Amino acid sequence: MGAIEDHIGQRVVFGRIVRDSRDVESKRETVLESGDEVVLAGPASALIKAGTSIGPEIEGAEVLREISGDALGVLVTNNTLHGRTLNEIADRVGDAARGVFLRDLTRRGQEVPVTPETMIYVGDVMTLVGATHDVERAAAKVGQVMRYGDRTDIAFLAAGIAAGLLIGLLSFKVGSFAIALGGAGGTLLVGLICGWLRTRRPTVGSFPPAAQQTLSDIGLGGFIASIGLANGPAAIAAIQSHGLMLFSLGIVVTLVPMTIATIVAYRILHLNPVIICGALAGAMTVDAAVTGTCERADSQTPVLGVAVPYAVGNVLLTILGPVIVTLTYSG
Repeated sequence: MGAIEDHIGQRVVFGRIVRDSRDVESKRETVLESGDEVVLAGPASALIKAGTSIGPEIEGAEVLREISGDALGVLVTNNTLHGRTLNEIADRVGDAARGVFLRDLTRRGQEVPVTPETMIYVGDVMTLVGATHDVERAAAKVGQVMRYGDRTDIAFLAAGIAAGLLIGLLSFKVGSFAIALGGAGGTLLVGLICGWLRTRRPTVGSFPPAAQQTLSDIGLGGFIASIGLANGPAAIAAIQSHGLMLFSLGIVVTLVPMTIATIVAYRILHLNPVIICGALAGAMTVDAAVTGTCERADSQTPVLGVAVPYAVGNVLLTILGPVIVTLTYSG
């Protein structure tokens, strides 16, 4: 059987062998016989070609019914794998990697393209797929299994929120200016630190994506509603008093910085235009713009430019508010 797998190539393996309604142990040394029903695992293109070497494809509902598949997130902690390519790791792990495939690879929160020459480092998160027993066997050779469930790391999140609120209570003076982050600014700062910590240690701060999206939607909607209700009357009065001038100044204040930033990023820094769009959306701290940029690009690439401008924009917006009020207040 091993010779057939090598002939087909592309890491195609025999997942199960049924002979006369009985299971036959699937090993490379196993000899196939005419009439055996087998389950193959591997890339789709290779499986299509396998029919010419093995035999015709069958429906196989009964054969597949007994196979349970799984996808496990695994944090790479094995130091012997550090700095090695996927090809080298497959050779090093040997039979432990048989029947297991790498679906995606994440490094410090960013998805890494997967090729045979991709290097693996301690701290990376692999998503391994395959039959349950095969995946668990391979995961033990790679590192620590990350069980994705529906539980939230409440202690981690509560400690982060509490620390943010406490930091927000602190204030300090710069000359005659009293500067304080406030509850929102302190929580934002601690959130950035906790997010960085989770990229380094993905085993802490578990938060199911569905719960994240729910809180994000509610928070964004509530934020827009509260700002509108609180400032709506003042905005209407300002428009009635200043009219076209206020509208024109808004256009200038919005477009001039973005235009200058685009020219500098593209002409001087030579950044990718897709990443520039993500950076501008982050600098304006507009989540909807980030989502729209990713949808327009049909990729998550714009997110690479969001994090730093978004963080800087939020922190500066929080800190400079009291400064501007102090400079302009004449009472």
